[in-house]
Amino acid sequence: MSALTPLYDLLTVVYEPLFMRRAAVALFLLSLAVSGAGVLAVSRRMAFFPDTVGHSALAGLALGVLTGLDPQVAVVFFGLGLGLFIVFLSRKAQFSNDVSLALVFSGAVALGIALISRDPRATAGLSRWLMGDVLTVSDSEIVALGVLDVISLVLFLTHYNRLILAAVFPAGLAAKGLGDYLFGAYLAVVSVLAVQAVGVLLATALLVTPAATGRLLAASGRSFFWLALVFSVLAAQLGLFISFQPGINASAGATIVLTGLAFLGLASFSRLFKGRI
Repeated sequence: MSALTPLYDLLTVVYEPLFMRRAAVALFLLSLAVSGAGVLAVSRRMAFFPDTVGHSALAGLALGVLTGLDPQVAVVFFGLGLGLFIVFLSRKAQFSNDVSLALVFSGAVALGIALISRDPRATAGLSRWLMGDVLTVSDSEIVALGVLDVISLVLFLTHYNRLILAAVFPAGLAAKGLGDYLFGAYLAVVSVLAVQAVGVLLATALLVTPAATGRLLAASGRSFFWLALVFSVLAAQLGLFISFQPGINASAGATIVLTGLAFLGLASFSRLFKGRI
C-alpha cells in the first residue's frame, strides 16, 4: 500500500482508473510549482527558458549513459548548469535574453546529437522526456513534485522580493549577482523536474500560458501571481477531465494545453472588450 493511497481514494468520486487519479494529483502539484516560475519567466521575457532547458535532456541523457551516472540525475544537473550559463551570457556577454536562449538551445541540442552519435543507447527514454505522458506518472515522480512544491514555498517566502526584482529589473542586483543566478537556478530546476514528469510540451505550456493569462487580467504584482496559480490549476484539471470524457478521448497533455490557451483567449477578449467600453 502506497503512502499516497488515501489521497488517491479521495479522487475515486471523479476518476475510477488509478492512473487518472495519479495524473490529477501530479498535475495539481506541478501547477503549484510552475505557476510561480511562470510568473518570473514571463516577467523576465524568458518564456522559452523551460523549452530550452527541457530540450537539454538530449545531452543530459547522453552524458549520463556515457559517464555511467543515473540519466535522471545527469539531466537535472546538466539543466541546472545550462540555466546558470544562460544567466551568465545575459549578464557578462550582455546578450539579450532571446539571443542567450537561442545560443544555449542550439548548443545543447548539437551536443546531444554529437554524443548520441557515439552511443545510440542514449536515446532510450528520450521520447518520454520530449513528448511526455502524464497518464504514466509514477508515485516517485509525484513525491518529487511534492518536494519541489515545498522548495518553491520556502524560496518564495524567503526570497520573493529578490526573485521579482531580478525578473522585473535585471540590473537591480547586478552588482551582487545574487538575484539573477538564484532566478536562473530556480527556473532551471523547476523546468527540468516538470519536463521529467510530463514532457517538454506540457511543462512549457503550464509554465507560460497561465502566467500570460494572469498578466492580462492582473491589476497588481500580487494578483498576477495568484491569477497565474488559479489558471494553472484550472487548465490542468479541467483539461485532464475533458480528455477523459466519452466521445473525446484525446491526448491528456494536448487537451490541457488547448484548455490553457482557451483561457488565454478569453482573457484577451475580455481585455479587448473592456478597453472599448
